[in-house]
Amino acid sequence: MFSSIPVPDTHCDRFAFEVADVDALARTVALVLIQEYELAQGLILGTPPSGSAAISAGEVDEIVSRRLLGPPAYHRDGFLFQIMMWLSSHIDLPPDDLIAPPHSQPAAKGQDSIIVHRAKTSVHSISICEDKATESPRSTIRDLVWPEITDYESGGRDDELRSSIITTLGTAGISTAEAIKLIRGITWAGNRRYRVRVTVSVAEPNRTMFKGFAALTPNGKVDCRGETVYLPQLRSWMDSFSAKVETELRFLAT
Repeated sequence: MFSSIPVPDTHCDRFAFEVADVDALARTVALVLIQEYELAQGLILGTPPSGSAAISAGEVDEIVSRRLLGPPAYHRDGFLFQIMMWLSSHIDLPPDDLIAPPHSQPAAKGQDSIIVHRAKTSVHSISICEDKATESPRSTIRDLVWPEITDYESGGRDDELRSSIITTLGTAGISTAEAIKLIRGITWAGNRRYRVRVTVSVAEPNRTMFKGFAALTPNGKVDCRGETVYLPQLRSWMDSFSAKVETELRFLAT
């Protein structure tokens, strides 16, 4: 569904993504929209589990009206992009790591995604993901994302992060009490990593896209990952993609 190449960059660990199979991606996003996460993960990894998804036509109408047609176009675009990035995060996910379930609606507040990095039974760090579907990637990163990272690094949102981590650990069957024990002793200073993912309208990498990233974290470039996703003519691309997702949803209802 995705193809990616590493891109040399002095500011972060960087990758450039393109959508290799838009129809397969639409099918997988449709599964996420009906909370069939295991099936979606299997498709993105090329190892689909046995079983099938079932949903009524009425449920599809509700999803389409609320998630695809109801919100403003820029909210819909951001929502679909977050799901795409949630899926892409599984491609190189270490076996013990966990990804928070994706948001279920456009314009949801909080982190776009959280990746909990574990070593056996211990949590040692987290990746905070910032996903932006935008036609102005550099200014969006500089004016919106960098202040967010500065806020996290100041410790101003640690309670919010702890809550997200506890919820994410629960997806692995870890009880709330055990999850609290796992994260109670962690000092988050130096243990936060960041992934910034943005849309771009040209395939050629902009070498200054993530300028200033490494200076925001105590460990520098080690904690910084930047990803660009080539989506030419963002709004029209998302219009077409949204229609494909709706088609896949309606197919599931049959």
